[in-house]
Amino acid sequence: MEEGRRRAYRLILSFGLVSLLGDIVYEGSRGAIPEYLKLLGASAAVVGVVMGLGELMSYFSRLLGGFLADRTRSYWLLIFLGYGLIAAIPLIPLSEILGLGWILAAALVILERFGKGIRTPSRDTVISFASKSVGGGRAFGIHELMDQVGATLGPLLFAATIALLGSFRSAFFLSLIPYAMLMATLLYVRASVPLPVEVTSPSARKSASGVLGRRAAAYLAAVGVNALGLFPASLILYLAGEVPEVKAMGAWLPPVLYALIQLVDAVFALVFGILYDRYKLWVLLFPFSLSALVPILALQRSFAAVVTAAVMFGLVLGSQESVYRAAVGDLTDPSVRATAYGVFSVALGLGSLAAGAIYGLMIDLKAPLWLGAAYVVATQAVCLALLLYVVRSRQEV
Repeated sequence: MEEGRRRAYRLILSFGLVSLLGDIVYEGSRGAIPEYLKLLGASAAVVGVVMGLGELMSYFSRLLGGFLADRTRSYWLLIFLGYGLIAAIPLIPLSEILGLGWILAAALVILERFGKGIRTPSRDTVISFASKSVGGGRAFGIHELMDQVGATLGPLLFAATIALLGSFRSAFFLSLIPYAMLMATLLYVRASVPLPVEVTSPSARKSASGVLGRRAAAYLAAVGVNALGLFPASLILYLAGEVPEVKAMGAWLPPVLYALIQLVDAVFALVFGILYDRYKLWVLLFPFSLSALVPILALQRSFAAVVTAAVMFGLVLGSQESVYRAAVGDLTDPSVRATAYGVFSVALGLGSLAAGAIYGLMIDLKAPLWLGAAYVVATQAVCLALLLYVVRSRQEV
């Protein structure tokens, strides 16, 4: 048993390191890509479309990645392919060198997002199998903590490189260093860390039902509705910029608020994960309920309310990246688990996209606070009802 736990932790920590290095590359570049596309001649509309298409590609390619993983069980192939496509980021300056304008750069941005979608269901499925001996919440909490370290370091390193060398091109090319470290780590994991027996056993496929159960379907619907009502971080930062105290302090505060969200996410992902392993789905009552308070606070447009909304959003985000993901593994048959992770990502992504549009329209139209409150209470009531069905149902997965 102890040996099994050690193997599980080695696999989880190894994938955490891979994600950390990956985030240094692609999260590090995300803040610079819009400006670099602009320098290459892209208009604001082009930048918006490219970044939007990239995110849509990331979401919908997860369905493909999950389907392929479940049908072929070629988890390693899809993981290597997905992480390998991060190489698109260091290659972005080729657009400038070859005189191709923004077109090649845009294609590479979208290609990297496709890679993320292809690898994520396989990676999460492997982690879910490995987590049996240590707890799914703890496993995904550790992974998210390491992932957020990379997401924090990446932009700082990228910004420091630009400040020191005065060149976007150099910053992109130097991201080849963490990319090479990422691929070397992945090769080490493949060679020396055995996958859980559920991943490699032929009997796993034979005994699998191949059906996404009603409990799992209801849970995925709950996740989508929860995201539909959650006030986005981007709009919290947008409203923060309108607060008189923030205007007086300067433009540096919204990025600090974003960093605060990421910090809360990183710390509490592990905390909620540990709680999930003890109390299971009941833990989700907290982030689902907390989601209702985020827009009510943010739309008040006061300094204290916006900061509190940012902290609460960080708590919900930490739950999404640990507890929400762990629950998918607990509620699904191994034969459809990767597909379920793909559906999970799409539900979360499309819900967030729609929430951004709905709340953004409310802000633009200066809708009264009660309208935003009524909307979020209605959506969270639905997702809580779905969650209670999942918790109380005794139907087998």
